Amino acid sequence: MSDRGNEGRPREKDMALRPVREQSVDFQGDGIPVAQADDGGLYVALRPITDHLGLAFGSQRLRVLRDRILAPRTRTLLMTAADGRQRDLLCIPLDLLPGYLFGITTGRVRPELVDKLDRYRADCFRVLWQAFKGGADTTDARSIATGTEMDSAPSGAALALEIATAVQHLARQQLEMEQRLADVAGTQTVMADYVRGFIIETNHRLTALERATATEATITEVQAAEVSLAVKAVGQALQAAGNREGYAQVYSALYRRYRVSAYKSLPARSYEEVMDWLHRWYLEAAPPEAPGGAASGEGL
Repeated sequence: MSDRGNEGRPREKDMALRPVREQSVDFQGDGIPVAQADDGGLYVALRPITDHLGLAFGSQRLRVLRDRILAPRTRTLLMTAADGRQRDLLCIPLDLLPGYLFGITTGRVRPELVDKLDRYRADCFRVLWQAFKGGADTTDARSIATGTEMDSAPSGAALALEIATAVQHLARQQLEMEQRLADVAGTQTVMADYVRGFIIETNHRLTALERATATEATITEVQAAEVSLAVKAVGQALQAAGNREGYAQVYSALYRRYRVSAYKSLPARSYEEVMDWLHRWYLEAAPPEAPGGAASGEGL
C-alpha cells in the first residue's frame, strides 16, 4: 500500500477512525485539514503541514512516531486529502502542533521557506483553533490568516489563549538559548560577562543596526542571544524580589509590547529599544545588592 494510503501504520485501536467533524482551514493560502474525533479532541493532518513547508513526509512521520510525547497521541483519521479523496491520514493533536513545529530543525527547511516556518510557529495553532472552535463563523480566523484587519477586538478567552501560546513559545526558546550558552561557557560566566560588558557592547550593537538596510530586517542570532540574556536577568530579578511568575511576566510583556513569539522575529530597528526597555526594567526590579541595583553603583 502507498505511503499516502496508510501513512501512520497505527495501532489497531487507531485504525480508520471517522471524525465527527472535519474542516479545511485556510492559513495564509495553505489549506490545512482539522478534524474532531468522537472523544472531542482536535487533530491536524501531518502531511499537508510537511508539504506546505517543503519537508519530506517520510522522515517527519518517523520523527513523530519515535517521539515520546507525540507518538502515544497520534491518530489515523479518515479525512479528505488534497486530491479530494477520502484517505487514512496520520494526525497529531492540535494542542501539540506548536511543539512539533518548534522541533523542526531550520536547516532542514529550504532557505526560501524559513520565514514561512516562522509564520507557522507564530500563528498556525491560534488560527486553526479559532477557525475550528468558532463553528460556522470563521471570519476572524481567516482575517488573521490572511493578515487583514479585524473589525472587533478578540474575546477575553481568545486573547488569553493568544498570550499563553506566545509565552509558551518564548519560554521554550529561552530554555534553548540558555542551553546553548551553558554548553559554550557556563550560564553564570556568560551572565557575568554580559553584566560587565553591557555599556561596551552598545557600540557594537549600533554598528550592526547601521548595517541593517531593510526596514523589515530582523535581529541576528547574536542579538537574539543578548535579548535572551536580558530577559533572564529581568526574570531572575523579579523572582528575587518575590515575584514567582517573574519569567512569565517578562514573556507576556514582551509579546504584548512587540507582538512576537520568537526573539528572532524582533525587527532589527527595535533591537536597541528592546534592550533599553529590559535594562531599565532590570534596574527597577533588581535588589540593591545585585549588579546594577540601586545601592551597587554598577550598571546592567
